[in-house]
Amino acid sequence: MKKSQNFLVNVKIADFIVNKIDLKPNDAVLEVGPGKGILTERILKKSRIIAIEIDEKLCEFLHVEFYDFIKNGKLELICGDALKVEFPKFDKIIANIPYHISSPLLFKILKQDFSYGILMLQREFGERLCAKPGSKNYGRLSVMMYYNGRAKILREVKKENFRPMPKVDSVIVKITKNPRFCFDPDKLEDVVRRIFSQRRKKIKNVLGDVPHGEKRPEELTPEEICEVAKYVYGRIRD
Repeated sequence: MKKSQNFLVNVKIADFIVNKIDLKPNDAVLEVGPGKGILTERILKKSRIIAIEIDEKLCEFLHVEFYDFIKNGKLELICGDALKVEFPKFDKIIANIPYHISSPLLFKILKQDFSYGILMLQREFGERLCAKPGSKNYGRLSVMMYYNGRAKILREVKKENFRPMPKVDSVIVKITKNPRFCFDPDKLEDVVRRIFSQRRKKIKNVLGDVPHGEKRPEELTPEEICEVAKYVYGRIRD
């Protein structure tokens, strides 16, 4: 399918998503990948939307389908790549994220200032986002999510609820943005990326003589990883 599009077709799940984010009339909701508008029409009953759609034909369809909302300013439609478009200011986000751009788009979303988000993610990716130290899914994504807030899987969504049907099931994840400060986020992310790219090695074999060096990445709590990152950059003194 062009641009890896899998459209949600189950209206009950669409209702579930919109009801779980507690939308208010004054909210500006960023919707990434509105597709054919199954969520868009429900969000518009409660809030204003900024929708980003990469597919030109779908943009044309949405412009016709929601013309009145666009005309009166309740819907702003941006036709472009969500990875490249500069996000406008928004309060809450709803997104059905394609698997092939899950990581870069999620990291871009986490850098934004918002309160809540409801994301539809491939099941494996969602489990990695919510994983705890010591689990097989715990990794770079889990740690960076921890330092940006909380993530919770609300429910599983079987692949049969999409057209065309993907190969794997999805999950609905709620993100509550509540950043915890370690130190420079880019430096933290650099260290996290380095240790989890060689996750079978002990930390000392990746970064040298550092705190918790005898442990492997998945054995470290986010706070311990923060200690390691501070030590690394204190040693570098850049």
